[in-house]
Amino acid sequence: MASRAFSVVLGVLLIPLVATSSSLAQGRSVSIVPTGTVLNVRTTQPIAAAGTQVGMTLTGVVDDPVFVEGHIAIPRGAVATLEVVNVEQSSNLKGRDRITFKVRSIHTNSGTYAVATNQVEVKGHSEGKRAAGKVIGGAGIGAALGGIFGGGTGAALGAAAGGGTGAVIAGSNKAHLVVPAETLLQFRLEGATQVRP
Repeated sequence: MASRAFSVVLGVLLIPLVATSSSLAQGRSVSIVPTGTVLNVRTTQPIAAAGTQVGMTLTGVVDDPVFVEGHIAIPRGAVATLEVVNVEQSSNLKGRDRITFKVRSIHTNSGTYAVATNQVEVKGHSEGKRAAGKVIGGAGIGAALGGIFGGGTGAALGAAAGGGTGAVIAGSNKAHLVVPAETLLQFRLEGATQVRP
């Protein structure tokens, strides 16, 4: 009899604990960030084509919060891990430097989440035109915008923020692409991503 009474009392005591656990679980519910969501990432350091290799990872920060059903799923300032997927360096007489990025993961206060995005290519000046005019420097980082609307390569936004950015002299009559710190790169998710707010 005493054992049965103890079981009843224990069950009553556990009810609030179960309810509290359920409330906490609901508070930590998973948000699904859908495919196609725009992810604006700003670089945190200069990135030089001359010193960059495929597979290298770099740090960026999410520039705009990502909302799902009216709630913030990825906050502004979340850390983004960028991966370099292609690097091309021009010759002295032709071609142009190119660096291509994708986002590998996003880190928030609730954890680190792998993501799949399109690729963003940043282009330097054409060396053919440069050889003809011997123009070095300036705010001439090119960006391939077509991929954002038609699939493929994404876009670099705000890369030409002021004269003298985007290129440094590296040798005789030669300039290599440098993506300045705080360059805004715009990606799109290529797969849905689960995150905890």
